[in-house]
Amino acid sequence: MKNVMMITTDQQNLDAMGCINSSYYTPNLDKLIGRSVRFTGVISTSAQCSPSRATWMTGKFPHQVGVNNIGHVLDPQEWGIAKSFNQAGYETVYLGKWHLGLSPADHEFQITDYRTDGFELGAANPDPRFHSHKDAVTTTKALNYLEDYEDSKPFFMAVNWFMPHPNVPVDKPFELIEQYAEQFPLEDMPIPSSYYLDDLSTKPAFQLERSRTGESILTEGLVRRDAQHYRSLLTLMDQNLGRLMDKLESKGMLESTVVLFTTDHGDMQGAHKLRLKGLLPYKELYNVPVILHVPGANPTRNVIPDLVSSSAVTGTLLDAVGIEVPAECEGGSLIPHLKLAESPVEQLVFFEHYKAYWGYHPFRGAQTPEWKYVYYYEEDMEEMYDLHQDPDELVNVAGHPEAEEARRVLRQAVDEWWEATGALSRPSIPDTINKWGSEG
Repeated sequence: MKNVMMITTDQQNLDAMGCINSSYYTPNLDKLIGRSVRFTGVISTSAQCSPSRATWMTGKFPHQVGVNNIGHVLDPQEWGIAKSFNQAGYETVYLGKWHLGLSPADHEFQITDYRTDGFELGAANPDPRFHSHKDAVTTTKALNYLEDYEDSKPFFMAVNWFMPHPNVPVDKPFELIEQYAEQFPLEDMPIPSSYYLDDLSTKPAFQLERSRTGESILTEGLVRRDAQHYRSLLTLMDQNLGRLMDKLESKGMLESTVVLFTTDHGDMQGAHKLRLKGLLPYKELYNVPVILHVPGANPTRNVIPDLVSSSAVTGTLLDAVGIEVPAECEGGSLIPHLKLAESPVEQLVFFEHYKAYWGYHPFRGAQTPEWKYVYYYEEDMEEMYDLHQDPDELVNVAGHPEAEEARRVLRQAVDEWWEATGALSRPSIPDTINKWGSEG
C-alpha cells in the first residue's frame, strides 16, 4: 500500500510558484510539479482558514459541519479522513497548524506530535511566536518521523505550515525573511493590474469602504513591500518542502508515496486595492493550487484546468490509494480527472463565506468556466462576473440585461444547492478554549 502525504500552506495564491510566475523563487515546488499533475481550476469552499480546513478533514462544505468561521469547533462526531485511513490499516499523523478547535487527536489522528531533536532554524525567525519558526518546528517533526519510519505499516501524514500567512506579532503584515530579501528587490515587485483598473464603483459598497479602512489603505509602496515579504516567506516554505522531498527520496519512498500539496485560500496582494482576505469573492482568494503526485498514475494531462471544488481533496487522498471514498465526501475525488483528455462539458462549483473580522456580509456563490455568481443572502445583494470577457473580475454585471439569463440560472442553482446541503441548519460549536485573535 502506498503512503500518503498531504502538505498544506496557508494563504498561498494560485500562481505563487516560480515555474509559472518568475517573480517567485520556488525550485523545490517546481521540481515536485515536474513529476506531478497541477490542477489550476480548484475553487476553495471558503476563503477563511477554519472553514476551508474543515472541508479538508470531512470532504463537506463548511456550513454542513457547522464551521462557518474562525472560532467554530469541528465536531469530532463528524466522519473525518483519519477514520478511513485508520480503518484501512494506516498510521495517521497530523503535524502543524490545526485551527479547528480541540485537537487532531480528537479526530482520531494517532500521532499529533513528534521529537524535535536535530532542530534547524535555518532562515526562520528565532522568535517562536513567528510563523516561520513554527513551520521550522513542524518540518523537523516530519523529518524525524520519516527518518524513523520502518515500513511496518503505511502512513497518512498531514504536514500543515503557517506560511505565508501574516503574523500576529508583526504589523507589516507579512514577516520578511531577511536571508532572501535581496532576491526580491522592491522596485521589481509586481502590482496587480486591478489595483489601477478597479475603482470598486460597481461592487457592493462595503468593498470600497474596506479599501479605505485600516490596514487596507494601500499605496504602491505598501503593495510592493507586501509582495517582497510574501515571496521571501514562500521561498522559505519551499526550502522546507525540499527537505521533506529529499528525505522521501533518500529513503527510497518517493515513488511509493502519494503527495498532495495545496493551500486553504489565497491573498489579495493589492488586487482591487484590497489587502489580505475576508468577505471577498475574488479569484485571488478562491482559486487555489493543488499539486498531485500519484506514483504510476500516467495522467493524460499534466496541467488540468477542470473547475473542481477543494472538497474533492479529501476523497482524492483516499481514492489515490484504493480506499473507498465514503458518501460523506461531498466533493468526490480528483483521480478520475487524471484520465480525462479534456475538461467535462458540465462544470459548476459552489463556494461560501460567513463572517470575517472586519464585517458580516455572508454569501453563497457558484462558478462555471464562463461566470461567477455571488449572492449576499442577508442583504439581498448580487455580484456577477463574465469570466471570458472580464477574467480579472473588474465589472459587476449583476443586473445587466446581457447577463440576466445566466444570473437567473446560477441563482437557482445556488439556492437549490444551499437548501439541499442543509443551509445553516447545522448548529455551530463555539470554541471557548482557544484565543484565535486575528489569525485565519
